[in-house]
Amino acid sequence: MIPHGRARGQALPLALGLASLGALSLVLLYNLGQTIAARARLTHAADAAAYSGALVQARALNLIAYINRAQIAHQVAMAHLVTLATWAQFAQAERQRVLRGNPPAAVIAMLFGPTHGQAYASTVAAVNAGTLAMRFAQAYERHDTLVHRVLAASVRETLAHLPDSRFQAMRAVVQANYPEFAVASATHVGAAPRDQLSLELRADDWPGFVRRHAGNARGALRSTVLAATDHYGFLAPRNADARNGWPVSFRCPTWRHELRRRGGTRLGSDGRWRSIDTQSFHKLRSNKYIGCYYREYAMGWGKAEVRKSGAATDDQRGVDAPDDFSRQDFWRWVRQHTSWDIVNGVSNPLAYAYSLRDVARPHGTGLPSYAEVPVRRAGRAARFVLALRQPAPLLSTTDARSAVAAPGGRFAYAGLARDNDIGVFSAAETYFARPRPRTDGAAELATLFRPYWQARLAPRPDRNSIFLRAAPSPNVSAAKAGRPTGMEAAHGQ
Repeated sequence: MIPHGRARGQALPLALGLASLGALSLVLLYNLGQTIAARARLTHAADAAAYSGALVQARALNLIAYINRAQIAHQVAMAHLVTLATWAQFAQAERQRVLRGNPPAAVIAMLFGPTHGQAYASTVAAVNAGTLAMRFAQAYERHDTLVHRVLAASVRETLAHLPDSRFQAMRAVVQANYPEFAVASATHVGAAPRDQLSLELRADDWPGFVRRHAGNARGALRSTVLAATDHYGFLAPRNADARNGWPVSFRCPTWRHELRRRGGTRLGSDGRWRSIDTQSFHKLRSNKYIGCYYREYAMGWGKAEVRKSGAATDDQRGVDAPDDFSRQDFWRWVRQHTSWDIVNGVSNPLAYAYSLRDVARPHGTGLPSYAEVPVRRAGRAARFVLALRQPAPLLSTTDARSAVAAPGGRFAYAGLARDNDIGVFSAAETYFARPRPRTDGAAELATLFRPYWQARLAPRPDRNSIFLRAAPSPNVSAAKAGRPTGMEAAHGQ
């Protein structure tokens, strides 16, 4: 037996060992807690950054949608301006005809009713019609400048700078969540400095998600503009006929005097607006040479045709018709100089010839280029994945930035080596959704003509990994070590 006095102190080594084990456990628990907390903070920052990036995309797409709709509104306004220019010319021409009495307003009222006669005679008051036509042309050119130099240019700049704007927004969000660290962009794992957080875009659906199209080609902008102009009766075809009921000649007992109104506004294949308006009194006559025919008295005309700035004026005068037929037979001149059908025709060829002679040609570039989502991608959201990494030296563990000292050597914390990172992935997307369902119950095709683009977080990539091993050349080092790279490990490939 050991004497009682000598047995004192035998429990001290055991107590010290238990205390050391408890301290090591506490250090391990502290380091593990710091690592988990760092990853949770990193996840929240990555999610906030990803949502912000998707929000930048959504705002850009909605901006383009509003611009596209503004382009439609400008085209409708330009169509009205071209039409108003022809009406101003039309009124000026009618005023001259009324003052000359060719034909007299009283004759028009007698043959076709007081309404037509009064409308014809009222153009005497149109003393500033020529000035108005010039002002309409100038307003058209201002619209055209705004359409191409402001709106279309804004779309181009938005699309060109969106990837950079999106990344800068995501980087600013991460920086706001980590004011104590600098945030660098990385092109691959390990490229960022070890004293900074690294933000990297790993997958992106944006390239090719939006395409720009020429406005003058047949496409969504042209068809939408035409659909919009269909709502305005002022731009509809302006064709009307009035017939007198009195018989005129025994050679053609069923024929009558006619008043023909012709006109319309259209969008040419070159994306430029054209408008024309004519009105003529077709007086029924007959002779032994050609029988019954219509002698046309042009009452009013106007034509506006937009041409490209700096382009040479095309010679579209057509037939050089005289202003006065008092010294020659109308029918004989028509046979000698034209191919007009004055027997069975239904148009106003003489008034049209005058309109070609006096045509107004405001300058315009045509329909602008526009952006749209291709049909093959319209059913998909614009999704991207970002990776946010925090190098191990920036963690608040005992072997990094913590103020708590820890044992070294074989007792050092081995949960995360200094050349490792904590990395998380986050995904977000911009998608198209109406705020309310359509009344007809049909599905709405994603388009950049409706500002219904929204942002949301998307499911994260499968099998994320906390630890992403960093190396100066990840592919080479992984091949040498016989293990997958950081991204491969993260995806479980």
